[in-house]
Amino acid sequence: MKNSSLVCIDANLLILALLPLPLSERADAFLDECRRMHTALVAPALFAFEVTTTLHRLRLLGQITPSAEETAFKHFMAIQVHLSSHPRIFPLARQLALRFRRSRLYAMAYVSLAELHGCELWTADRQLVSTVQAELPFVHWIGDFVASDGHDVDC
Repeated sequence: MKNSSLVCIDANLLILALLPLPLSERADAFLDECRRMHTALVAPALFAFEVTTTLHRLRLLGQITPSAEETAFKHFMAIQVHLSSHPRIFPLARQLALRFRRSRLYAMAYVSLAELHGCELWTADRQLVSTVQAELPFVHWIGDFVASDGHDVDC
């Protein structure tokens, strides 16, 4: 049974919403719709480290300015995402990684959390979606998001 009052998001999706990148408009529209629909956001606790590490790395690589990093970090801190430390996340993530032959367990942590909560996972990781979606239809790529009013988002 799908839990429509809760949705799991990954760090890739939030980075799109924080920085001007391809699919940023779609990520923004998705988060706006979650706010309008009063849908709570959830992610594994590692989410916070992934987001902040990505912002810091992009700054050090010169791909974003210090000012852009600071602004993105402030926006990140203002977004309400429940960080879960559910004890079954990582054992299930390991099982899923073995099942789908994935080397990176952190991506499967998001899948396992969504499965444990019976909710959808929205991600910007297209490879993850193509790997699992046939068997786990609750995993969605942000590029496929269409607002509930039926309007597609221009990207």
